[in-house]
Amino acid sequence: MRVEPIRDNDKVRRIQDALKNDKSHVGQRRYLLFMSGLYLGRRISDLLPLRVGDVAGKDKFIVREKKTGKQIELFIAKPLKQAYKERLAGRDPDEWLFQSEQPDRITKKPKPIDRRTAYRDMQAIARIGGFPDDYKIGTHTLRKTFGYRYYQSTHDIASLMKLFNHAKEETTLIYIGIASDEMKQTFRKIDRMYDT
Repeated sequence: MRVEPIRDNDKVRRIQDALKNDKSHVGQRRYLLFMSGLYLGRRISDLLPLRVGDVAGKDKFIVREKKTGKQIELFIAKPLKQAYKERLAGRDPDEWLFQSEQPDRITKKPKPIDRRTAYRDMQAIARIGGFPDDYKIGTHTLRKTFGYRYYQSTHDIASLMKLFNHAKEETTLIYIGIASDEMKQTFRKIDRMYDT
């Protein structure tokens, strides 16, 4: 399933506010997941293994991408740094950033959430955002939203390609939904072409 970015900035803010106000364990985890995805632009497989000590009180950190094996230095934007400061105060540096409520079945030790739980969290976020049922939201939505918003504010496709490790501009534009936006605009122009 190809998922979409969240294109509407007002909707992003409304989701952010709703998640920020949910003080439950799950609500806090979803808020941190949402904020981390929006401001780091990483795959879910690179976010889930993070521990509190990787990000708390830091301006930057290094992550090894699971898919490519490459190391990348990530900078923590001010809004994300504030979210970490508020939500991670008093938490042990060795805790998982996105800790599951269920311990590991074998070791009985805490574990991070898995991809299925992250997907369910994204579905809950979609409900909070009031998206229609046919709007496709999944674990790549936040990475695509990061890319979409970055491109819309900078039009710097070269930097975005580098951040996403894409070889072609076209790949990046399709990935963040710009190509489909442009196609829709083209068809709208065709619709109006014969208006008199």
